[in-house]
Amino acid sequence: MSRSLITFRLVFHVAVVCLGALQFGYHLSELNAPESYISCQARYTDFFRTSALVDCIPMNANQIGLINSIFSVGGFISATVAGRAADKFGRRGLTMINCISYIIGPVIMAVSTNFYVLMLGRFVSGLGAGASLIVIPMYLNEISPAAMTGLIGAMCQEFVNIGILTAQVFGIFFSDFTKWRVIVSIGGVLGLLNLMLIPLCVESPKWLALRNRIHDARVALIKLRGFTHGEVEETDLMEIDDLIESWKEKRLKTVDSEDSAGSSSDSTYSEPVEDTDSVQKITATHVVSEIGKQQEILSDIVSAEEGSTLQSTDSVTDAPHDFHKVSYKEFFTARRYRRPLIAIIGILTAQQFCGINTMIFYGVTILSALFPTAAVLVNVLISLLNCLVNLGVAPLVDRVGRRPLLLISIGGMSVSSFLLAFGILRNVTALSGVAATIFVAFFSVGLGPIPFLIIPELTEASSVGVAQSIGFTCNWVAVFLVGYLFPILNELIGGFVFFVLSGIAASYFIFTWKFVPETKGKLSFEAVWGLQE
Repeated sequence: MSRSLITFRLVFHVAVVCLGALQFGYHLSELNAPESYISCQARYTDFFRTSALVDCIPMNANQIGLINSIFSVGGFISATVAGRAADKFGRRGLTMINCISYIIGPVIMAVSTNFYVLMLGRFVSGLGAGASLIVIPMYLNEISPAAMTGLIGAMCQEFVNIGILTAQVFGIFFSDFTKWRVIVSIGGVLGLLNLMLIPLCVESPKWLALRNRIHDARVALIKLRGFTHGEVEETDLMEIDDLIESWKEKRLKTVDSEDSAGSSSDSTYSEPVEDTDSVQKITATHVVSEIGKQQEILSDIVSAEEGSTLQSTDSVTDAPHDFHKVSYKEFFTARRYRRPLIAIIGILTAQQFCGINTMIFYGVTILSALFPTAAVLVNVLISLLNCLVNLGVAPLVDRVGRRPLLLISIGGMSVSSFLLAFGILRNVTALSGVAATIFVAFFSVGLGPIPFLIIPELTEASSVGVAQSIGFTCNWVAVFLVGYLFPILNELIGGFVFFVLSGIAASYFIFTWKFVPETKGKLSFEAVWGLQE
């Protein structure tokens, strides 16, 4: 197509669906700044000491760890089923379901009066977050022009960072004994906004095409590419149809390759697929006229002079489809998926075990020992830098490649963790502040954006849903362990905990060097893993 790949409609779709990632980041960090007030550990001022307005929930270090990490338990549970749910309900449909959790969870937190109710609210919010981190990268990958997959895929992490920054900014204004509930309530407002905007977005055209809804897939792609009435030319339609056909060919190729490898039949769907060659290409006038006139689509096409054989949307919406769906058992046991499984688990656990959530969950606590009167503000500045670095790195994902950025990111986090530990133990404030800043910056270089977009590139179409669920389930387990254990370890060994994180990051650097391939510019599963096609 001759027009710019970046269109208003594409940007709108990316922004709306990434609101789910923004909410994930917001909930990750919402308790960071007001934690000492929520847990009654902050010192009362004279005003609060004599006022009935003191509003807090007494918690010790163990309970604080549980409140933060229970969010990941909800994420873990929803991540285990989100891949299949995204295949069943559609990417847009699952995103709308996630918004419900994002609304209910903050409401429960806002009205909580004890530790257990507050924990329940965090858990419910986590349910939406876990599924969001499965479906958002999937949706972005499927609506992106091929040349912009890396850039658009990196927006998921950018919006996570924006959510973290948003929570930190509100923390400046609402972190006290009377206003902390405002911070948790804002999450519900974000969820409601997301729920209102999602119906304005199209369903994933790839998801539609693989369910034989070729007509709807064409309309979705036309909208995403920014065409209006009278602008679509025959060459544009041919290019759209070629893309749709390529999606179906890849799926059929997967069936053939897996059948030849003796795949079991218990995980396959045996439903008829419409031969796209039998579906005549509809004219530009008919396609464009459908936009905004969904109820008249089929009648207009059927009455067209060319006489399309396109089936009605309703007749195929729930129709089964003839492609192999990899089961969890097969993905864990088949030799074909062994290396992708190892790489995915490694990358998704590295994102958390290298320690980024120590700063997201407990950054203010860590920095308050170094900057007693300015910890919240310093944490906001670090979060802002995180956003800027991630935004600057996003174009490099497609230029430099995934693997080099991962290695730079993990190596930099290992070194900065070591320096942070040294600075804390030696009470070198300047070194500690710089180390904490570059620690977060190095995360944004690679470990932040790349795990969200590399899973579909390491797997093939039939196993993406399962791979996403496995990868993000492992990620959520790691989030829980870091969130729960850090305050306990920090209380026991203090700054030495960052020496531990430095060693873990060094181990992941070796792992990435050995087990994670480059995916940039490789268009097939076989090319990524060096298999014979």
